Amino acid sequence: MSGVPLNVLYDTNYCWILSEWGTPQFVFPVTQALSPVQSETSEHVMEDISPSGKDIVPWNTVGETVVQWAWTTAIATEKKSEESKIDTPWEKKLGFFDRLIQTIFPAPWSKKTHSRAEKYWEEKQKKIDLPEHKALKDTVKEIIALPDEEFDEKKLTSDMRKYIHDADLHYRNIIADYKSHIAPSYWEFMSSIYNVSGIFGKTYYVQSYPSYIESLWTRDIMSFYAKRDMSFFIYPEDDAAMQWVLKTKATQLKAEINEALQKGITLDTEVEQQYKDVEMIRQKLTTREERYFETGYYINLYNEEKEKLKEDGRKLEQKLSWFGIRVKNAIQRMDEGFTSALPICYDDLGIGRSAITSSLAGSFPFISNDMVTNTGILYGINASTWGLVLFDRFNSQLPNMNSCILATSGAGKSFTVKLEILRYLINGIDAIVIDPENEYKELCEKVGGTYVNIATNSQQYLNPFDIPPKIEDVEYGKGDLLRSQIMNLLGLIQLMIGELSAEEEAILDKALQNTYILKGFTFDNDDYEGKPFPLMEDLLNVLEGMTGAENIAIKLSKYVNGTFGKIFNNYTNIDINNPLTVFSIRDLEDTLKTAGMYNVLNYIWTKVRAHKKKRLLVCDEAWIMLKHKISAEFLFGLIKRARKYGLGITTISQDIEDFVKSEYGKPIISNSSMQILLKQSPTSIKQLNNLLGLSEMEQRSLISAGVGEGLIFAWPQHIGVKILASPEEKSFISTDIT
Repeated sequence: MSGVPLNVLYDTNYCWILSEWGTPQFVFPVTQALSPVQSETSEHVMEDISPSGKDIVPWNTVGETVVQWAWTTAIATEKKSEESKIDTPWEKKLGFFDRLIQTIFPAPWSKKTHSRAEKYWEEKQKKIDLPEHKALKDTVKEIIALPDEEFDEKKLTSDMRKYIHDADLHYRNIIADYKSHIAPSYWEFMSSIYNVSGIFGKTYYVQSYPSYIESLWTRDIMSFYAKRDMSFFIYPEDDAAMQWVLKTKATQLKAEINEALQKGITLDTEVEQQYKDVEMIRQKLTTREERYFETGYYINLYNEEKEKLKEDGRKLEQKLSWFGIRVKNAIQRMDEGFTSALPICYDDLGIGRSAITSSLAGSFPFISNDMVTNTGILYGINASTWGLVLFDRFNSQLPNMNSCILATSGAGKSFTVKLEILRYLINGIDAIVIDPENEYKELCEKVGGTYVNIATNSQQYLNPFDIPPKIEDVEYGKGDLLRSQIMNLLGLIQLMIGELSAEEEAILDKALQNTYILKGFTFDNDDYEGKPFPLMEDLLNVLEGMTGAENIAIKLSKYVNGTFGKIFNNYTNIDINNPLTVFSIRDLEDTLKTAGMYNVLNYIWTKVRAHKKKRLLVCDEAWIMLKHKISAEFLFGLIKRARKYGLGITTISQDIEDFVKSEYGKPIISNSSMQILLKQSPTSIKQLNNLLGLSEMEQRSLISAGVGEGLIFAWPQHIGVKILASPEEKSFISTDIT
């Protein structure tokens, strides 16, 4: 700001709005918020009586200049007033010295003056209000919207022209004072800090870059958690002119190096590196591999407290120094730094550093895409940009709806999955969970879901001999459903009693067929309605009467007459029609968990195939299924075929090494369109790197990640993420996350 304004003066207590003759028209306290009427009136007055602009000048910076200015103004305006004889409608004519006194010492605001002023400006405003002629308005719009070749000004009548004129005047009146709405109320610039409307700030500029800088380094700078504005100014340079400058610089550096060698002085490595850089740039400019630029990079930090601003500044310097970038505070140039960071494309600081095309490409600031889809759910915030991470696993453009979550114990796996389930339930998508550790029981009860406890002492049963219903829109041959069921039973029984030889497997296959025949189920008869399904004890009876099946019958007897007789030898008495169904297998003995999970998955699969709809299937601690080849094959088969039936399978594991080492671990991860990696151990990160090709920065971030922090690989993007939940959502989830 320069000089003293002629229309508006501010001191620490009052704002004086002066007429064009220097007479005070309005006075109101600076610290007191104006009422809507006062604010509107003041804007109109300032618009008319202050066409030269409105500046803010503290009273202590005016001093005697105001008195001198007021005296001069009073003399000049007295003469002008005599000539023009013009006054505002509510202003009482005053003598010369009265004007002088009121100019320097304005009277307080009076309601009487305000009411007259308000009335005057309301009447004036009415003159530019638009007429409410809807038909005329529509006609003008139609004419203006005509193509250029059809438009003709002769079509505009006098009424239309008047309407256009009034509309233009109305528009100008509205936006005439827009600058006063966006300008700060005050600012103060000091040597190393500034204050704008009560917010402290300071400007940093990049002083130097290293010879080599990590590509996409700005991704980490964008994640710096502080209020900030960042500006890049890029100026293309003439390559031919720069060749001459670089040649001169190379000559100077070479001479300095030769002189040091001749004198036997230890050469400064920085000088030698500069020479190599200059020669490299010269060569690439010559071959047109690169172009030369001057760049300015400025950062403005803001905080309401000075001490916190200094702390943010130290953190910024440390973060940039990690990349070898030196930044300095723009001392004595805070005002220029402030304007350089405003979105007006004005480089007031003008501090440039040299860069070539590849360096600029690596410094591009908008490289961390926010994962945002039009549908789906919120997973958290982007760790790089602090934008939202919105993703829809059921997007038709994805190759499948599956996801895989890998993390160490306590990293937030269960919290992430529960949050995903809760948000998909709100969107009307059902969820089914296989819970090996009873972690989902509380969530299930709170949302009114169905909780199924599969255990030796439970009264809830799944009969593995149930034949699934026919799938919609699928043509079947005779006996197809029965054959499929017998194949599944062969796999389940081998998980229960151990692998069989080829001869024993053939005997078991024959026994299963006979078991179903005794209940009226044959390959030639597809009418299964009203017929009771067999039980495990029926199979045992058949095996005991077959030659060569004695060994199989003995092993199977403990699942009928022995300790585990209730688990697989009862009719099904549950259903999964509830939006959320949880199958708990925590109370199953370790030797039965694989077979129990297999039986549950087979039951779920038959229900899913019978009625197609969008569903989530969560298979927690999936490594249990990968311990045996038969169960691993079954799980992988479901994952490959799930999309066809609207099913999205989530596999979770904390035993990452065993999971990845498994023959089916890598195919399961590859067949998941979404992979969520949370905190990892140093040993598991190596195997994940071989599998997913993680960068060094991604490996470091996963090892040092906090609870609920990690990476999301969502085909084809991958970003850092912080899983977040609202307080209401946390109340539904028992797992704590901090």
